[in-house]
Amino acid sequence: MGLKMYEDLNEITIFKILILENGVKLDSEDTFNNLENKTDYKFKFRNKKPLRNEKYQVFDISTDNSVIPEEILISKNNLQSITKLRYNQNSPVTFCYIDNQFKLKYNGKLSKLDINLVKKHKILNEKIPINISKKGKTIGDYISIVGLNRITVLFFDGCYNWHCGKACWFCDLHPKRKNEVVGIPTLNNLCNFGSLNDWWNSQKEEYINCIIYSLKRILGDKKSEKMHLFFMAGNTPLISQVWDIANETIKSIANEIDLSKYNNYLNIAPHDNQDRLTKMKEYGIKQVQYNLEVSDKKIFTKICPGKMDYDLFINQIKDAISIFGNGNVRSNFVLGLEPIIPLLGFLEKMSELGLVADYSIFQPKKCTPLSGHSSPKVEDIINFSQQLVGIYLKHNFKPIFCTLSSRSSIINELYLDKVLKNGRKTKR
Repeated sequence: MGLKMYEDLNEITIFKILILENGVKLDSEDTFNNLENKTDYKFKFRNKKPLRNEKYQVFDISTDNSVIPEEILISKNNLQSITKLRYNQNSPVTFCYIDNQFKLKYNGKLSKLDINLVKKHKILNEKIPINISKKGKTIGDYISIVGLNRITVLFFDGCYNWHCGKACWFCDLHPKRKNEVVGIPTLNNLCNFGSLNDWWNSQKEEYINCIIYSLKRILGDKKSEKMHLFFMAGNTPLISQVWDIANETIKSIANEIDLSKYNNYLNIAPHDNQDRLTKMKEYGIKQVQYNLEVSDKKIFTKICPGKMDYDLFINQIKDAISIFGNGNVRSNFVLGLEPIIPLLGFLEKMSELGLVADYSIFQPKKCTPLSGHSSPKVEDIINFSQQLVGIYLKHNFKPIFCTLSSRSSIINELYLDKVLKNGRKTKR
Protein backbone atom coordinates (compact mmCIF):
# COMPACT_ATOMS: atom_id res chain seq x y z
CA MET A 1 0.00 0.00 0.00
CA GLY A 2 1.45 3.33 -1.05
CA LEU A 3 0.74 6.84 0.19
CA LYS A 4 -1.29 8.09 -2.80
CA MET A 5 -4.60 7.31 -1.10
CA TYR A 6 -3.74 10.04 1.45
CA GLU A 7 -2.66 12.68 -1.05
CA ASP A 8 -5.29 15.17 0.20
CA LEU A 9 -3.53 15.17 3.60
CA ASN A 10 -0.19 16.78 4.39
CA GLU A 11 2.76 14.44 4.86
CA ILE A 12 3.06 15.18 8.59
CA THR A 13 -0.49 13.99 9.24
CA ILE A 14 0.02 10.92 7.03
CA PHE A 15 3.06 9.74 8.96
CA LYS A 16 1.45 10.48 12.31
CA ILE A 17 -1.46 8.21 11.36
CA LEU A 18 0.89 5.48 10.15
CA ILE A 19 2.92 5.62 13.36
CA LEU A 20 -0.14 5.55 15.61
CA GLU A 21 -1.59 2.63 13.68
CA ASN A 22 1.57 0.54 13.28
CA GLY A 23 4.19 1.75 15.73
CA VAL A 24 7.76 1.87 14.44
CA LYS A 25 10.64 -0.52 13.98
CA LEU A 26 14.29 0.54 14.17
CA ASP A 27 16.83 0.41 11.38
CA SER A 28 19.39 -0.77 13.92
CA GLU A 29 19.29 -2.14 17.45
CA ASP A 30 22.14 0.28 18.21
CA THR A 31 20.25 3.36 17.01
CA PHE A 32 20.23 4.94 20.47
CA ASN A 33 23.09 3.19 22.24
CA ASN A 34 25.73 5.63 21.03
CA LEU A 35 23.57 8.72 20.84
CA GLU A 36 25.39 11.78 22.14
CA ASN A 37 23.71 13.47 25.14
CA LYS A 38 21.16 10.68 25.27
CA THR A 39 20.01 11.66 28.77
CA ASP A 40 18.88 15.07 27.47
CA TYR A 41 15.98 13.47 25.59
CA LYS A 42 12.75 11.68 26.47
CA PHE A 43 13.12 7.91 26.30
CA LYS A 44 11.11 4.99 27.63
CA PHE A 45 11.66 1.26 27.91
CA ARG A 46 10.80 -0.42 24.64
CA ASN A 47 9.06 -3.39 26.24
CA LYS A 48 6.93 -3.38 29.39
CA LYS A 49 5.43 -6.21 31.39
CA PRO A 50 3.01 -4.92 34.04
CA LEU A 51 2.14 -7.40 36.77
CA ARG A 52 0.02 -7.24 39.93
CA ASN A 53 1.40 -9.10 42.95
CA GLU A 54 -0.19 -10.55 46.08
CA LYS A 55 0.08 -7.18 47.87
CA TYR A 56 -2.04 -5.52 45.16
CA GLN A 57 1.02 -3.68 43.90
CA VAL A 58 1.65 -3.22 40.19
CA PHE A 59 5.16 -3.04 38.76
CA ASP A 60 6.77 -3.37 35.36
CA ILE A 61 8.67 -6.64 35.82
CA SER A 62 10.36 -6.58 32.41
CA THR A 63 14.15 -6.83 32.51
CA ASP A 64 14.61 -5.55 28.96
CA ASN A 65 16.53 -2.26 29.16
CA SER A 66 16.31 -1.40 25.46
CA VAL A 67 14.70 1.98 24.87
CA ILE A 68 12.80 3.98 22.29
CA PRO A 69 11.92 7.71 22.24
CA GLU A 70 8.71 8.53 24.11
CA GLU A 71 7.73 10.95 21.37
CA ILE A 72 9.12 12.67 18.30
CA LEU A 73 8.54 16.04 16.67
CA ILE A 74 7.65 15.81 12.97
CA SER A 75 8.15 18.99 10.94
CA LYS A 76 7.94 20.28 7.39
CA ASN A 77 8.02 23.91 6.31
CA ASN A 78 6.15 25.79 9.07
CA LEU A 79 4.07 22.86 10.30
CA GLN A 80 4.92 20.74 13.34
CA SER A 81 3.27 17.87 15.15
CA ILE A 82 4.13 15.64 18.09
CA THR A 83 3.48 11.91 18.13
CA LYS A 84 4.10 9.14 20.65
CA LEU A 85 6.04 6.07 19.60
CA ARG A 86 5.35 2.37 20.08
CA TYR A 87 7.87 -0.31 19.22
CA ASN A 88 6.68 -2.87 16.67
CA GLN A 89 9.30 -4.91 14.87
CA ASN A 90 6.77 -5.74 12.12
CA SER A 91 5.82 -2.13 11.38
CA PRO A 92 6.08 -0.78 7.80
CA VAL A 93 7.37 2.46 9.35
CA THR A 94 11.09 2.49 10.11
CA PHE A 95 12.75 4.97 12.44
CA CYS A 96 16.22 5.61 10.98
CA TYR A 97 19.44 7.37 11.84
CA ILE A 98 21.10 8.45 8.59
CA ASP A 99 24.04 10.89 8.28
CA ASN A 100 23.56 12.05 11.87
CA GLN A 101 19.88 12.80 11.27
CA PHE A 102 16.72 10.99 12.29
CA LYS A 103 14.45 9.99 9.43
CA LEU A 104 11.29 7.98 8.75
CA LYS A 105 10.76 5.40 6.04
CA TYR A 106 7.50 3.84 4.91
CA ASN A 107 7.84 0.48 3.16
CA GLY A 108 11.48 1.29 2.58
CA LYS A 109 10.88 4.72 1.01
CA LEU A 110 12.54 7.64 2.76
CA SER A 111 10.34 10.62 3.69
CA LYS A 112 11.45 14.23 3.40
CA LEU A 113 10.14 15.16 6.84
CA ASP A 114 12.34 16.67 9.53
CA ILE A 115 12.37 14.36 12.54
CA ASN A 116 13.63 15.44 15.95
CA LEU A 117 13.76 13.80 19.34
CA VAL A 118 12.05 15.78 22.08
CA LYS A 119 14.37 17.20 24.71
CA LYS A 120 13.56 17.04 28.39
CA HIS A 121 12.84 20.47 29.85
CA LYS A 122 15.94 21.40 31.84
CA ILE A 123 13.88 22.84 34.69
CA LEU A 124 12.60 19.33 35.46
CA ASN A 125 16.11 18.42 36.67
CA GLU A 126 16.14 21.26 39.19
CA LYS A 127 16.31 20.11 42.81
CA ILE A 128 13.47 21.10 45.13
CA PRO A 129 14.81 23.19 48.08
CA ILE A 130 15.47 21.23 51.25
CA ASN A 131 13.12 23.44 53.27
CA ILE A 132 10.27 22.17 51.08
CA SER A 133 11.38 18.54 50.72
CA LYS A 134 14.23 16.72 52.39
CA LYS A 135 13.97 13.82 49.96
CA GLY A 136 16.38 15.32 47.42
CA LYS A 137 13.74 15.13 44.68
CA THR A 138 13.56 17.21 41.50
CA ILE A 139 10.72 19.14 39.89
CA GLY A 140 10.48 16.32 37.35
CA ASP A 141 9.66 13.88 40.16
CA TYR A 142 6.41 15.78 40.69
CA ILE A 143 5.46 17.29 37.34
CA SER A 144 5.88 16.15 33.75
CA ILE A 145 5.77 18.05 30.47
CA VAL A 146 4.18 16.11 27.62
CA GLY A 147 5.16 17.15 24.12
CA LEU A 148 6.36 20.73 24.10
CA ASN A 149 3.67 22.49 26.10
CA ARG A 150 1.43 20.25 28.21
CA ILE A 151 2.19 20.50 31.93
CA THR A 152 0.81 17.44 33.68
CA VAL A 153 0.06 17.17 37.39
CA LEU A 154 -0.73 13.63 38.52
CA PHE A 155 -2.38 13.44 41.95
CA PHE A 156 -0.97 9.98 42.60
CA ASP A 157 0.76 7.17 40.74
CA GLY A 158 -1.35 4.17 39.78
CA CYS A 159 -5.01 3.29 39.26
CA TYR A 160 -6.92 1.20 41.79
CA ASN A 161 -8.76 -0.59 38.99
CA TRP A 162 -5.40 -2.16 38.10
CA HIS A 163 -4.53 -2.88 41.72
CA CYS A 164 -7.81 -4.70 42.38
CA GLY A 165 -7.85 -6.60 39.06
CA LYS A 166 -10.54 -4.58 37.23
CA ALA A 167 -8.39 -2.64 34.77
CA CYS A 168 -9.74 -1.51 31.39
CA TRP A 169 -8.77 -4.18 28.86
CA PHE A 170 -6.82 -1.80 26.61
CA CYS A 171 -4.77 -0.14 29.39
CA ASP A 172 -1.19 -1.08 30.29
CA LEU A 173 -0.95 1.55 33.07
CA HIS A 174 2.73 2.49 32.38
CA PRO A 175 3.83 1.19 35.80
CA LYS A 176 7.26 1.88 37.25
CA ARG A 177 9.91 -0.74 37.81
CA LYS A 178 10.72 -1.56 41.43
CA ASN A 179 13.97 0.39 41.34
CA GLU A 180 12.45 3.53 39.78
CA VAL A 181 12.00 6.52 42.07
CA VAL A 182 8.46 7.87 42.54
CA GLY A 183 8.14 11.35 44.02
CA ILE A 184 4.37 11.60 44.16
CA PRO A 185 2.13 9.36 46.30
CA THR A 186 1.89 5.87 44.81
CA LEU A 187 -0.84 3.29 45.28
CA ASN A 188 1.90 0.67 45.46
CA ASN A 189 2.44 1.86 49.04
CA LEU A 190 -1.23 1.61 49.99
CA CYS A 191 -0.65 -1.86 51.45
CA ASN A 192 1.52 -0.29 54.18
CA PHE A 193 -1.37 1.73 55.62
CA GLY A 194 -4.62 0.93 57.38
CA SER A 195 -6.72 2.97 54.96
CA LEU A 196 -6.48 5.23 51.95
CA ASN A 197 -7.06 8.25 54.22
CA ASP A 198 -4.07 7.25 56.36
CA TRP A 199 -2.02 6.78 53.18
CA TRP A 200 -2.95 10.23 51.83
CA ASN A 201 -2.68 12.13 55.11
CA SER A 202 0.81 10.78 55.77
CA GLN A 203 2.27 12.45 52.66
CA LYS A 204 -0.11 15.09 51.39
CA GLU A 205 1.58 18.12 52.97
CA GLU A 206 4.98 17.56 51.41
CA TYR A 207 3.46 16.44 48.11
CA ILE A 208 1.24 19.52 47.78
CA ASN A 209 4.08 21.87 48.76
CA CYS A 210 6.34 20.28 46.14
CA ILE A 211 3.63 20.55 43.47
CA ILE A 212 3.04 24.24 44.24
CA TYR A 213 6.76 25.01 44.19
CA SER A 214 7.26 23.11 40.93
CA LEU A 215 4.33 24.79 39.20
CA LYS A 216 5.49 28.23 40.28
CA ARG A 217 8.93 27.57 38.84
CA ILE A 218 7.59 26.29 35.52
CA LEU A 219 4.85 28.91 35.19
CA GLY A 220 7.19 31.76 36.09
CA ASP A 221 8.06 32.26 32.42
CA LYS A 222 5.62 34.57 30.61
CA LYS A 223 5.58 32.11 27.71
CA SER A 224 3.99 29.57 30.03
CA GLU A 225 0.57 31.18 29.53
CA LYS A 226 0.55 29.47 26.13
CA MET A 227 0.95 26.08 27.79
CA HIS A 228 -1.79 23.62 28.68
CA LEU A 229 -2.24 22.67 32.33
CA PHE A 230 -3.53 19.14 32.79
CA PHE A 231 -4.58 17.71 36.16
CA MET A 232 -5.34 14.02 36.24
CA ALA A 233 -5.91 11.01 38.46
CA GLY A 234 -6.56 7.31 38.24
CA ASN A 235 -9.16 5.65 40.44
CA THR A 236 -9.23 4.97 44.17
CA PRO A 237 -11.40 2.40 46.01
CA LEU A 238 -14.15 5.04 46.36
CA ILE A 239 -14.93 7.93 44.01
CA SER A 240 -15.31 10.25 46.99
CA GLN A 241 -11.66 9.57 47.89
CA VAL A 242 -10.21 10.60 44.55
CA TRP A 243 -12.33 13.76 44.65
CA ASP A 244 -11.17 14.53 48.20
CA ILE A 245 -7.57 14.32 46.98
CA ALA A 246 -8.29 16.42 43.89
CA ASN A 247 -10.15 19.05 45.88
CA GLU A 248 -7.45 19.39 48.52
CA THR A 249 -4.65 19.59 45.97
CA ILE A 250 -6.26 21.99 43.51
CA LYS A 251 -7.63 24.24 46.28
CA SER A 252 -4.10 24.58 47.68
CA ILE A 253 -2.68 25.33 44.23
CA ALA A 254 -5.41 27.88 43.48
CA ASN A 255 -4.54 29.74 46.69
CA GLU A 256 -1.05 30.33 45.27
CA ILE A 257 -1.55 30.38 41.48
CA ASP A 258 -4.24 31.98 39.33
CA LEU A 259 -5.34 28.91 37.38
CA SER A 260 -7.77 30.93 35.26
CA LYS A 261 -4.81 32.36 33.32
CA TYR A 262 -4.14 28.98 31.75
CA ASN A 263 -5.87 26.60 29.38
CA ASN A 264 -6.55 23.92 31.98
CA TYR A 265 -8.31 20.57 32.29
CA LEU A 266 -9.23 18.18 35.08
CA ASN A 267 -9.23 14.54 33.95
CA ILE A 268 -10.89 12.47 36.66
CA ALA A 269 -13.59 9.91 37.46
CA PRO A 270 -17.12 11.38 37.41
CA HIS A 271 -18.08 13.36 40.51
CA ASP A 272 -19.92 11.99 43.52
CA ASN A 273 -21.87 15.22 44.08
CA GLN A 274 -22.36 18.54 42.29
CA ASP A 275 -20.58 20.56 44.97
CA ARG A 276 -17.32 19.06 43.75
CA LEU A 277 -17.77 20.67 40.34
CA THR A 278 -18.92 24.00 41.73
CA LYS A 279 -15.77 24.23 43.83
CA MET A 280 -13.50 23.27 40.93
CA LYS A 281 -15.04 26.03 38.86
CA GLU A 282 -14.41 28.48 41.69
CA TYR A 283 -10.76 27.37 41.85
CA GLY A 284 -10.32 28.30 38.18
CA ILE A 285 -10.70 24.91 36.48
CA LYS A 286 -12.10 25.54 33.00
CA GLN A 287 -12.82 22.07 31.64
CA VAL A 288 -13.47 18.66 33.15
CA GLN A 289 -12.90 15.37 31.39
CA TYR A 290 -14.71 12.12 32.21
CA ASN A 291 -13.37 9.36 29.94
CA LEU A 292 -16.15 6.98 28.94
CA GLU A 293 -13.75 5.33 26.41
CA VAL A 294 -16.54 3.32 24.70
CA SER A 295 -20.02 4.48 23.66
CA ASP A 296 -21.67 1.05 23.40
CA LYS A 297 -23.08 0.01 26.78
CA LYS A 298 -22.42 -3.72 26.39
CA ILE A 299 -18.85 -3.24 25.20
CA PHE A 300 -18.23 -0.65 27.93
CA THR A 301 -19.48 -2.99 30.66
CA LYS A 302 -17.28 -5.81 29.38
CA ILE A 303 -13.94 -4.07 28.79
CA CYS A 304 -14.13 -1.33 31.45
CA PRO A 305 -15.13 -3.45 34.49
CA GLY A 306 -13.78 -1.02 37.09
CA LYS A 307 -15.51 2.10 35.84
CA MET A 308 -18.77 3.58 37.10
CA ASP A 309 -22.09 2.07 35.95
CA TYR A 310 -22.69 3.14 32.34
CA ASP A 311 -26.06 4.86 32.86
CA LEU A 312 -24.80 6.73 35.92
CA PHE A 313 -21.68 7.74 33.96
CA ILE A 314 -23.82 9.30 31.21
CA ASN A 315 -25.94 11.06 33.81
CA GLN A 316 -22.83 12.52 35.49
CA ILE A 317 -21.60 13.82 32.14
CA LYS A 318 -24.90 15.64 31.66
CA ASP A 319 -24.70 16.88 35.24
CA ALA A 320 -21.23 18.30 34.62
CA ILE A 321 -22.38 20.07 31.46
CA SER A 322 -25.13 21.79 33.46
CA ILE A 323 -22.44 23.30 35.70
CA PHE A 324 -19.44 23.88 33.43
CA GLY A 325 -21.45 24.72 30.33
CA ASN A 326 -21.55 23.76 26.67
CA GLY A 327 -18.15 22.74 25.30
CA ASN A 328 -16.43 22.60 28.69
CA VAL A 329 -16.99 18.92 29.48
CA ARG A 330 -14.96 16.35 27.55
CA SER A 331 -14.80 12.58 27.23
CA ASN A 332 -12.17 10.46 25.55
CA PHE A 333 -13.00 7.48 23.32
CA VAL A 334 -10.62 4.75 22.17
CA LEU A 335 -10.98 4.54 18.41
CA GLY A 336 -10.95 0.96 17.22
CA LEU A 337 -12.89 -0.76 20.02
CA GLU A 338 -16.35 -0.43 18.45
CA PRO A 339 -17.91 0.20 15.03
CA ILE A 340 -17.40 3.77 13.80
CA ILE A 341 -20.91 4.57 12.50
CA PRO A 342 -22.76 4.01 15.80
CA LEU A 343 -19.91 5.72 17.67
CA LEU A 344 -20.27 8.83 15.49
CA GLY A 345 -24.05 8.74 16.01
CA PHE A 346 -23.54 8.67 19.77
CA LEU A 347 -21.01 11.52 19.64
CA GLU A 348 -23.32 13.66 17.51
CA LYS A 349 -26.13 13.10 20.01
CA MET A 350 -23.91 13.93 22.99
CA SER A 351 -22.47 16.99 21.25
CA GLU A 352 -25.99 18.40 21.02
CA LEU A 353 -25.99 18.28 24.82
CA GLY A 354 -22.63 20.08 24.98
CA LEU A 355 -20.12 17.23 25.34
CA VAL A 356 -16.80 17.49 23.47
CA ALA A 357 -15.50 14.12 22.33
CA ASP A 358 -11.77 13.48 22.25
CA TYR A 359 -10.19 10.27 21.05
CA SER A 360 -7.03 8.22 21.09
CA ILE A 361 -6.19 5.60 18.48
CA PHE A 362 -6.22 2.10 19.91
CA GLN A 363 -2.82 0.46 20.00
CA PRO A 364 -2.45 -3.16 21.15
CA LYS A 365 -0.42 -3.25 24.36
CA LYS A 366 1.46 -6.33 25.45
CA CYS A 367 0.20 -8.12 28.58
CA THR A 368 -3.34 -6.70 28.23
CA PRO A 369 -6.53 -8.61 27.31
CA LEU A 370 -6.67 -6.74 24.00
CA SER A 371 -3.03 -7.32 23.04
CA GLY A 372 -4.20 -9.31 19.99
CA HIS A 373 -6.81 -6.76 18.89
CA SER A 374 -5.87 -4.84 15.73
CA SER A 375 -5.46 -1.10 15.48
CA PRO A 376 -8.11 0.66 13.37
CA LYS A 377 -7.46 0.90 9.64
CA VAL A 378 -5.90 4.10 8.35
CA GLU A 379 -8.94 4.95 6.21
CA ASP A 380 -11.18 4.54 9.27
CA ILE A 381 -8.97 6.85 11.33
CA ILE A 382 -9.12 9.50 8.61
CA ASN A 383 -12.86 9.16 8.05
CA PHE A 384 -13.66 9.28 11.76
CA SER A 385 -11.38 12.26 12.35
CA GLN A 386 -12.89 14.21 9.47
CA GLN A 387 -16.41 13.50 10.74
CA LEU A 388 -15.42 14.59 14.24
CA VAL A 389 -13.95 17.83 12.89
CA GLY A 390 -17.34 18.48 11.30
CA ILE A 391 -19.01 18.01 14.68
CA TYR A 392 -16.51 20.40 16.27
CA LEU A 393 -17.12 23.11 13.68
CA LYS A 394 -20.89 22.69 13.91
CA HIS A 395 -20.86 23.26 17.67
CA ASN A 396 -17.87 25.63 17.87
CA PHE A 397 -15.80 23.10 19.85
CA LYS A 398 -12.00 22.99 19.96
CA PRO A 399 -9.72 19.95 20.05
CA ILE A 400 -7.95 19.21 23.31
CA PHE A 401 -4.43 20.68 23.63
CA CYS A 402 -2.72 21.38 20.25
CA THR A 403 -0.47 19.75 17.65
CA LEU A 404 2.55 20.19 19.95
CA SER A 405 1.09 18.20 22.84
CA SER A 406 -1.69 15.97 21.49
CA ARG A 407 0.18 12.76 20.69
CA SER A 408 -2.43 10.06 20.11
CA SER A 409 -4.84 11.39 17.48
CA ILE A 410 -4.87 13.56 14.36
CA ILE A 411 -7.84 15.72 15.34
CA ASN A 412 -5.75 18.86 15.90
CA GLU A 413 -4.01 18.48 12.55
CA LEU A 414 -7.25 18.00 10.57
CA TYR A 415 -9.10 20.68 12.54
CA LEU A 416 -6.39 23.25 11.95
CA ASP A 417 -6.18 22.31 8.27
CA LYS A 418 -9.96 22.69 7.89
CA VAL A 419 -10.04 26.01 9.70
CA LEU A 420 -7.22 27.42 7.59
CA LYS A 421 -8.87 26.27 4.36
CA ASN A 422 -12.17 27.83 5.41
CA GLY A 423 -10.51 31.04 6.50
CA ARG A 424 -11.98 30.77 9.99
CA LYS A 425 -10.27 32.27 13.01
CA THR A 426 -9.24 30.11 15.92
CA LYS A 427 -7.14 30.57 19.02
CA ARG A 428 -4.38 27.99 19.39
